[in-house]
Amino acid sequence: MPAKAINIILNLAVFVLAWVISFPMNEWFSATMPRHQLLQLPAMLLLGIIAGLRSLKHITISFPWDIAILIFIMASLVFWMLPRSIDAAVIYPAFNRVMHLNMLAAGFLGITVIRQTIFEIKIAFMAMVSVMVFVAGITLITFNILLCSSFNIDQQKETGFRLIIAGIVFATGTLFTFFRSLGKKI
Repeated sequence: MPAKAINIILNLAVFVLAWVISFPMNEWFSATMPRHQLLQLPAMLLLGIIAGLRSLKHITISFPWDIAILIFIMASLVFWMLPRSIDAAVIYPAFNRVMHLNMLAAGFLGITVIRQTIFEIKIAFMAMVSVMVFVAGITLITFNILLCSSFNIDQQKETGFRLIIAGIVFATGTLFTFFRSLGKKI
């Protein structure tokens, strides 16, 4: 199968999956905090990454834009982890679709930047994301008050526990990437 046909099929699959997550399945994802924060948000980010893997192979972004895009991704992740943003996304489906588009764009642009930026920035970015996810999990577990009014305290604690695990897994992956790359340089 020619590469162009594969790109079309892959991009169509990404579009269809994004549509299914954003429209018919939105209510299911928004029913509990773990589904919303641990499935829906990362799924849209992953779909953006998949689309970016095939679409932006030959685009070169200059170094200042690399940093700007990484800041955009970090700001996006921070914004969509804020309790007020989570509540608004659950209450207002249109606002939730803004999150979907934002995560798609973050994944799409992020994979392009990660591919071509220098190693030290990749590691620093991955470390910051893993620490942010870990700390968000600790925050959700530590507070015995409801931070997101759209969910209950049990869902908040479950999400926090799973975010801690995700942060540890991501940090382990970061360390593995770091030491594997050091081994190649020696």
